[in-house]
Amino acid sequence: MTKRIIVQKQLSQPGPGRVPAAVAVELVALVAAHEGDPLRFLRGAGMGHLAFLAGSTPGTAGGTIPRGDFARLYAHATAALDTRAAHQEGRESLTKAGLDMMCHALITCRTLRDAIARMSRFSTLLAPRTAELTLELSGGEARLTMATLRQVRNTCAYLSDLTGLSSYHRLLGWLAGEDIPLAGVGLRYPPLLDRRLVGYLMPHPIQHHAAENCLRFPAAYLDRPVVRSHHELDRMLANFPFDIAEPQSKESPLSERIGNLFAAQLASGEALSTTGQLARQFSISAATLKRRLAAEGTALSQIKAAARRDLAETLLADPRLSIAEIGRRTRFSDVTAFRRAFRQWAGQSPSAWRNGPRAESPAVYSG
Repeated sequence: MTKRIIVQKQLSQPGPGRVPAAVAVELVALVAAHEGDPLRFLRGAGMGHLAFLAGSTPGTAGGTIPRGDFARLYAHATAALDTRAAHQEGRESLTKAGLDMMCHALITCRTLRDAIARMSRFSTLLAPRTAELTLELSGGEARLTMATLRQVRNTCAYLSDLTGLSSYHRLLGWLAGEDIPLAGVGLRYPPLLDRRLVGYLMPHPIQHHAAENCLRFPAAYLDRPVVRSHHELDRMLANFPFDIAEPQSKESPLSERIGNLFAAQLASGEALSTTGQLARQFSISAATLKRRLAAEGTALSQIKAAARRDLAETLLADPRLSIAEIGRRTRFSDVTAFRRAFRQWAGQSPSAWRNGPRAESPAVYSG
């Protein structure tokens, strides 16, 4: 998988944090080996304040730099090196816009298994800008293979493929809202880059000289639900995949994660997950799921009702849709049941809500 970002694109400021300067020095040295004068590169990328990195000797630099500065440095370095790597192969590289487009397609998936299947289709669609992805299962382990495109396997190609594997791993973890443990990482290269840089970009043991680039992880994670929202995606993409410290795990309440899942299922016309299905997806017992929701002051029926109501209000804004059609899309058995539920939600009928001033909602219907 290759990456290129339009250098004029500004990355938003990430959260607090620092990155070892030694890692940044190694990255600048890699750019200098292929692009020439590192000072010209840094100044051209609007990072003249990091000029001291160009004068540091790899392996001896101490101290740290701000996390935001490293994200911008990584973005510009990857743009330059990936363009060179693609040029060596006589093709174009994957743009940031192409990567973002794939992520927007993934946010509507139900599970990580569905997301990987869609990622694989995108890799075929965007070929040869990105590598083919395949998923194999064996003995409770999933193996996601990213076939290398490279005929010339130098440090540019190594960094590009390493970035691709790291990005896929972090993206899948972000979609599920939890860190995905890796059983192994394979790279179809000798160890061409400094271990400090590699260890920061991919903090997992790497098998070099592997048959193919790949990630190995427990197959049980394939059934994890996608719990992120479009709003969260827009924020994440401001820095992805260059902010390595972007948290994958989601600290929001379980009720919010289930609410996002229900919203996605309703939007795609799927049946809402049952208590048992949710318990399996979140790797907890049904009793624990109910107990955690109760501790958050809610219940599954209330979360389901809120998801239905939110979708109903969105659909009512479209005058082309009949009340009966909206009732069907919000998974009610008939239009009468939908009208009754909506009146309890909003204090007025769906038609009145659509056509006039809206009353305050007296209660949330949980039927």
